[in-house]
Amino acid sequence: MGIVRRQSTYSTIFTYLGFAIGAINTIVLFPIFFSKEEFGLTRIMIEFSLFFSALSTLGSLSALYKFNPFYRDFLPKGKNDLPYLTLMVNILGSVLFLIAAIVFEPFLERKFGSNSPLFVVHYRLVIPFTISYTMLMMLEAYCWVIKRTIISNIVKELFYRLTTTILILLYVLHWVTLETFFVLFAYSYVPALLVLIYVIYKNGGLTIYARISRATKRLYKKILVFVTYHYSGLLIGVLPKTVDGILIAGLTDKGLENLAVYSIPVYLASIMDVPFRSMQGITTTLIAEAWKNKDIKKIRELYHKTSLNLLVLGLAIFGLLMPNLDNLVRFNPDYSMAKAIFIVAGLAKLIDLGMGMNAQILLLSKYWKMDFYSSVFFIVINIILDYFMIRTYGLMGAAYGSAIALIFYNMTRFSLLWWLFKLQPFDRKTLYTLLIAGTAIFVTCLIPFIGNLYADAVLRCATFALLYVPAVLYFNISEDITAMYKNIVQKILRKS
Repeated sequence: MGIVRRQSTYSTIFTYLGFAIGAINTIVLFPIFFSKEEFGLTRIMIEFSLFFSALSTLGSLSALYKFNPFYRDFLPKGKNDLPYLTLMVNILGSVLFLIAAIVFEPFLERKFGSNSPLFVVHYRLVIPFTISYTMLMMLEAYCWVIKRTIISNIVKELFYRLTTTILILLYVLHWVTLETFFVLFAYSYVPALLVLIYVIYKNGGLTIYARISRATKRLYKKILVFVTYHYSGLLIGVLPKTVDGILIAGLTDKGLENLAVYSIPVYLASIMDVPFRSMQGITTTLIAEAWKNKDIKKIRELYHKTSLNLLVLGLAIFGLLMPNLDNLVRFNPDYSMAKAIFIVAGLAKLIDLGMGMNAQILLLSKYWKMDFYSSVFFIVINIILDYFMIRTYGLMGAAYGSAIALIFYNMTRFSLLWWLFKLQPFDRKTLYTLLIAGTAIFVTCLIPFIGNLYADAVLRCATFALLYVPAVLYFNISEDITAMYKNIVQKILRKS
């Protein structure tokens, strides 16, 4: 786990920096300088682009993760044509999306015209947003397979949010109009794209070899079957983050305004995903190599350690945020539903994190068809639950629907891995982690409000951290986290 620990640590630092900038944009700048409807428009653009960019990849990125170890072992250096094939598929997917976006424009106007008219007016801005994000996902995948996950995470998580901040400031300073802001926002992934292209070119880590290799001739049937079955796999990563927002905008009165309110607690819950996003790149590569080598012991180790590390870190974030949600409402009364939505979304996310890299392990195994079937079932359940619950319970219905579907999805994956490989990630340290975090959160929530929301937030964060962190280190809950802490202390002592 050394390489996972090292690369995950660096990635996590920069990812948190990106999320901190994103939190300023989402919680402070957008609500202050934009109307709720204008803020909601930026959210729906993001929701649409995330979902349709996943469609536009046509499942090619999963094939790249799955089969690149075989290509690397069986082909001479510089003769790997899989990156080229991936590029061609993504270009094809983007062209198909462009055609579909134009053809179905009248349909979307009917569905969103009454509840979200501002989105209908700016609908075509979704096109450059989606295509640029599709290309960014592909370049990120290239970085993953050459194990350059740190720079890809820095660029993806940091550059887009910095670009958004700069665009907001340009609007606030009246250097651009509102309409110009929305147009520039649609191209906000382009700077990150250019940086990744430069980094990959500069490092010489990937060659686009355009001739069909003997590996492709040998494996193309397996690749096509894999992609055909697994096309839903990438959708699973983005669907829970997008379908509720799209349905809120389309089904509720004042859809974009409701989406703006809903996006605040959902963004806070997404911060809990940072450790997973930082760990995913390098761990996915290691899991693929372990399956290729039939190293079930390595798979078991990765499953257990990722589960425990993600749970420890996820609970740390949950414990810092949850006791401070009343302060969020004090900061802006429009967020009055934030606490309830965050608790539902946050608890579901904790279960998701506690299951570790279950999706990657099943996806990259020889039983990846099981992943396809469970993914399709999850998509259907998620959409049905969200549709009916949003119509019945509004914003809370979106939170309930997504949470139920995500928990059910993870329990299905957990059951399949136990049934097929006798793999499960839990031990007594899992229980200890839950007890420590639960106690620390309970004590922190007992603190009465001290009158100033900023001082109160600092007090609550400090209290939870002082209760949770020393206990995790004292009981050596995670060997990786303890080792990282000791390395930091040793570096500080050497410098002093």
